[in-house]
Amino acid sequence: MHLEQETLHFESYRLFLRIMETVDSDRWFWYPAELSLIGAFNWKVTRPHLGDPESLVRFLAHCLSEQERGAVMDLPVERIMLALASAPTEVVGAGIMKVDFTEPLFFNGICHALRNGAPYLLRRAAVTFLRHLDMQFFNANKIFSKNQIDKFVPVWSSSAQESLEKERGRFLAEALFGTLVGMLDSPSWREHIPDGRWGILALLGGMDEEQIPPSFYRCVKNSTIIPHLKQISVRGPDVLAQWVAILWAMYPDLSGDVKSQLEAATKDIANGPSKHNLSSYSAIVDGQIERIWAKISSHTQSWSLGGDVAKLRQRHAALRLARGALIGIQKLPL
Repeated sequence: MHLEQETLHFESYRLFLRIMETVDSDRWFWYPAELSLIGAFNWKVTRPHLGDPESLVRFLAHCLSEQERGAVMDLPVERIMLALASAPTEVVGAGIMKVDFTEPLFFNGICHALRNGAPYLLRRAAVTFLRHLDMQFFNANKIFSKNQIDKFVPVWSSSAQESLEKERGRFLAEALFGTLVGMLDSPSWREHIPDGRWGILALLGGMDEEQIPPSFYRCVKNSTIIPHLKQISVRGPDVLAQWVAILWAMYPDLSGDVKSQLEAATKDIANGPSKHNLSSYSAIVDGQIERIWAKISSHTQSWSLGGDVAKLRQRHAALRLARGALIGIQKLPL
């Protein structure tokens, strides 16, 4: 039954952890563990602090094993992924990294949770849970087969679209954006990004700096991305112009090679049918300069060269260089 009182959610999780200490003694204990798990985690309520996720990951492995035997485990899998997805990375990240989620049991289980026709809340929990798996899926030496990529990408894409259409939230936005740019950063995944999902890049505009996933900062230093986007923009959506706008906003974080590529790509845009984009790029940089200066001015010790203020001043100076580079491009003869 649904447990509406916050205390009962916390007590249910405590009970779940206690039961998980005993499941090896009697397989029957898996059933009350499932009941206590479902009682502990629900949508739109305060969820218990997880701590070490080892018990939840272990229960997830049990559910996926039962699923492979033909059991329907959608509800407990949804609640486990919900619990893990909404937990801070600094809390569960180390525990999740102890488990290889690219192994067939977990990889196939995630694809099954994302499948077309799966319950909406299960798909939403699964796409959001992926925010913790960037290092294993996209930032590692792990090689995925074409069959695996073909299995994952379509169901992720349709689950992402369904989630965006129904309800948006902070963790969902972080997860979808992080997964997309994680794919973009990876040579083995980027070729398979669906054309219809590039709009996810716009989610960056609603994020605070602390929400931006690590995969994005890898991308802005990756000198293979602009050449790739040039290729796909020739045959499909003009993602390059959108990515160029993002890079100008993040100019202080770019590698030297990417800065050179950015300026060259912007010159090409200035000489093409989308040259009106230059004014929008300038507005983006000016907006960033004003935002950073406002932070410096509001700091109680804005005169100091130490700590956060020093970093803000460095960022402000880099953005002023970006504005100078854009002015130079705008003055070039067409």
